Amino acid sequence: DIPIQQQDALEEKYIGETAWTRALIMDIGNNGVIDRGTEVEIVELDMHWKGAVGVKGPGNHKYRHALKLDRPLTTEKYEEAINRLFWFDKPTKRYRMNLRKYGKRTARAIRDEELFKGMPREAALESWGYPDEMRSTDIGGVEQEQWIYRDPRQQNKKSYIWLVDGEV
Repeated sequence: DIPIQQQDALEEKYIGETAWTRALIMDIGNNGVIDRGTEVEIVELDMHWKGAVGVKGPGNHKYRHALKLDRPLTTEKYEEAINRLFWFDKPTKRYRMNLRKYGKRTARAIRDEELFKGMPREAALESWGYPDEMRSTDIGGVEQEQWIYRDPRQQNKKSYIWLVDGEV
């Protein structure tokens, strides 16, 4: 779906880049799962079917993660998926940026992948990454969201975040 020249440009931009996982990376094969916050190297971009990304992870094992993009694939959809999966700034730089943006308490919580009551929505996304499922309702002018996170290693376990008017 993505023209060859744009595929080449995406590969040039991302292949060989060091990144840190922003979400769980689930291998299509048998290598398992890479946790959030793990340093990886992007080694492959698959721009066929619904897209995939290959990384070299812990123990130099290769992991292929399905992106599950809606067709037709576009450069924008692909880049959005990559940026939901990875950070490209070192953790120390992200901490400093969050310190300036949110202050010490929130920056530490993000660094430690923690949440607290009153934490802004954007900071919760930085801390836990994008959820597997988002549900939202508006009750009497109050926006409420429920974020659901699944871990494939524990089929029956889910973690939830509830937000009211944009705060945890």
